[in-house]
Amino acid sequence: MSPIEIQKKIEGALKGSQAQVKDLTGTADHYQVVVISPEFEGKSMIDQHRLVKSVFEKDIASGEVHALSLKTFTPSEWAKRGTNV
Repeated sequence: MSPIEIQKKIEGALKGSQAQVKDLTGTADHYQVVVISPEFEGKSMIDQHRLVKSVFEKDIASGEVHALSLKTFTPSEWAKRGTNV
């Protein structure tokens, strides 16, 4: 799965989200992912990560995606950082 496919899958599943995806190893199965989503409001970091990983349950089970290193933010948390995706 390509980084663009990962990005589109996240942004399609989590409405209003933005994702930045980097292939960490060049093997198309280990990714670093930054997700900004209003759906994270009021959720713990663990629940935010579970929400993102739930999008990839079948892909993880099949081995197509082996690892997702996640950093998740609400839009207000991201705005405080002063950076863009």
